[in-house]
Amino acid sequence: MNPAFVNAVEMLPMPRREFTAAQLDGTACPWCARQPEIPLGPRLRVAEGRLDRWFPHACLPCAQREAARVHAVHVTVCPRCTHRDYCPDARALRRLALAP
Repeated sequence: MNPAFVNAVEMLPMPRREFTAAQLDGTACPWCARQPEIPLGPRLRVAEGRLDRWFPHACLPCAQREAARVHAVHVTVCPRCTHRDYCPDARALRRLALAP
């Protein structure tokens, strides 16, 4: 795998709340419950006292909004990004945030 390749959607944190059955099975966006378009990759969660793997999917507007939010935080704490050298993580988040 190319070390410069970063999958931005896998860096998006899930909201901290209970999810509906549709959100858990990937048929609804975890942020707004609309029809999802983008797989977010496998995630882990604790459900009923045990570790559970799930595969959420998001709608494009929510994924873009979250990518912009995460990017804004990232560039303030990443040593490379604070000096405007923009690391692969920042570039991937920015591409997702600005996707058409």
